[in-house]
Amino acid sequence: MIDFIDVAVGTGGGVACERCHGSAMPAEYMATSELLGLITRAVADSRTVPGPNLALTGPEPFGHPDLPSLVAAAVDAGVSRLRIDTDASALRSQDNAAGVLAAGVRHFRFSLLGGSAGLHDVLAGAPGALDATLTGLDVLRGEVRAQGVTSCLSALVPICRHNLHDLPAIAAVAVEAGANAVLLRVDDPGCDLAAAVPWMTAACDTGVVNGVWAEIEGVPFCLAPDHALHVSDVLRARSGAKAPACRDCRLDELCGGGPVDASGDLLAVLAPPARAGDLAGAVSRARGSVGHDA
Repeated sequence: MIDFIDVAVGTGGGVACERCHGSAMPAEYMATSELLGLITRAVADSRTVPGPNLALTGPEPFGHPDLPSLVAAAVDAGVSRLRIDTDASALRSQDNAAGVLAAGVRHFRFSLLGGSAGLHDVLAGAPGALDATLTGLDVLRGEVRAQGVTSCLSALVPICRHNLHDLPAIAAVAVEAGANAVLLRVDDPGCDLAAAVPWMTAACDTGVVNGVWAEIEGVPFCLAPDHALHVSDVLRARSGAKAPACRDCRLDELCGGGPVDASGDLLAVLAPPARAGDLAGAVSRARGSVGHDA
């Protein structure tokens, strides 16, 4: 997956588990003039290769009154790839879908909390949310074909205790919706990682057998040694912020490690994987040849 610089267009909103995080705060959008400056500086300061790549995130970008100006600013600043993180409901309008493609946006990321409306809508706290997302993506794919352009759809799956057992089904829905890549991100500090990994790797396998790459974020390599190339090398927030059991592992520079306060069953399974040195080399080579969102 390719690395993108995130520029949030405001605060609040978003698609997240209501049972974990409570009801979303109302969306408040940043002033256009401030955002234009952030976009220009982000592109100018980017050292990402390939790049620069920019993602408009935060509350629903299609809700910002000056979204066309924000997109134009990113294009004028010389962005290589521009992504919009969206629930896709606004894309049910053919004018919106056609306009955003014509403006130069080629990357889109949508979020899934469940593999069915029964789960996704309940966790999102929004009846009809999954149908709106899938309908919008269908309209977008139709416009992509009509304009003869290439686009990339990726799915973000926030993982929590409430959707853990549905991860393979969520991956299948992402594939059916046209996703080129799926990012499985641990979004629940109370989630039992040791118990979660089999469901995460099953979701990865669901993607791969359908020709869609899946990546796991928030899990140390040693918990998924057979899926090591699917584990994202997320950096630690601060030095030493990992379990003591992780400190002597050859994967230290690549792995976020286990939580610093890991205990019980999780602590018992945290250990350098067999042939950690070989694995570190393989992961380093893979990360060197592939960026981070297809």
